[in-house]
Amino acid sequence: MPSSVPSKIRKKIEWFFHRAEGAFLSDAVLAAEGAHLEPKEARARLADSGEHLQAMDLVGRFEQLERALDGDAEKRRAYVGQYGAAGVQCFRAGTETRIYCLAVETFPRHVNNVYVVLEPGSALMLDCGSDLPSSRRDLALGFAVMRDLFREDVRQEALDWCVISHAHYDHFGGSNAVKRETRAHLAVHELDARVLSCFDERLVVVSKDIDVYLRRAGIADDARAVMLGLYTAHKTLFKPVQVDRVLRDGDQIGPGYRVHHVPGHCPGLICLQVHDVLLTSDHVLARITPHQFPQAITPFAGLEHYFHSLAKIRKLEGINYALGGHEEPIWDLRARIDAMANFHRQRLARVLEVCDAPRTVLGVAEALFGHQEGYGFLLAIEEAGAHVEYLHDLGKLRIANLDEVATSRDPVIEYVAR
Repeated sequence: MPSSVPSKIRKKIEWFFHRAEGAFLSDAVLAAEGAHLEPKEARARLADSGEHLQAMDLVGRFEQLERALDGDAEKRRAYVGQYGAAGVQCFRAGTETRIYCLAVETFPRHVNNVYVVLEPGSALMLDCGSDLPSSRRDLALGFAVMRDLFREDVRQEALDWCVISHAHYDHFGGSNAVKRETRAHLAVHELDARVLSCFDERLVVVSKDIDVYLRRAGIADDARAVMLGLYTAHKTLFKPVQVDRVLRDGDQIGPGYRVHHVPGHCPGLICLQVHDVLLTSDHVLARITPHQFPQAITPFAGLEHYFHSLAKIRKLEGINYALGGHEEPIWDLRARIDAMANFHRQRLARVLEVCDAPRTVLGVAEALFGHQEGYGFLLAIEEAGAHVEYLHDLGKLRIANLDEVATSRDPVIEYVAR
């Protein structure tokens, strides 16, 4: 989709498609799991969105949807085979493996891709959403769609494995429900296992570390309090959960799916190789570059680890395409990795430019991203901080107010290009 189309518009149009496709479902499923879809209303909203459909190159999809809704079973099968339905799409890996992508609203207007990987004798789910009401709703709908439209004999409670790609709440928040309501064994990389099993400890310690970092970045006391409140929102609902298996780089899980450890965006982030398809989670995404934050807050984060992890995945052989934790499929994985690495190099160059005079991390964030509010403010500080940290570690930035830092108990640090 063209980058000129605002993200909010893209998400709204995709949501209209998912809702309109609810008309393909049986009356029983639509009443039980899909009552919120209201397909007729969504179809009308799409019909009134001609300008946006054209800008997003979705006119052809809409016309095919119209023909499928008004046509016979063959037209419906063709549409569902190409685009999926109601937020569920089927992909193929190897000879017998089906990978179902379930679009799950984990936070308001924030959609994750949860993957259900099926082959004879195996049912594995990658990630489990946030456990917020919208997340539970969309997971239940996704499994119902797999049974109703794709004729899969699969139920959430009968999964063999739930693999957590990394310990960010939109990906693992539903693991309490997984342990409580299903027979699935829970697996996560060893660097993120403690987040799940000692979550109350993790939340306290990381909140303290973030507070220290924000203070040094130049954030005032009242703003820090607001940002920390946003960071902990919803997370206090999570209870520590026992992990059944810790994963390491090169491990295999299920019927031979290989684990690739890719720290950077998160310490324990993994990609899962399912035969000739790579599930990249938040390591590589189709349109945006995944959020980066400083290693000063969490070890094994930071741009140095991220660049190494990108190079590692770029070298993989035998991958036909990739499926990310958000957004669309990635048909040319290496080209997308090159584009993301180049994006960060350009951002690093921009940070050097704005640090021609002493700047705090807050000042760098404002220069890069302009005025931000709410959670976006915290994300901007962390993203700017990751780039400042990388340049400082390379010796391309130095601390401009070193005497003040040496004598102050709670210093605000300023950086300047060498």
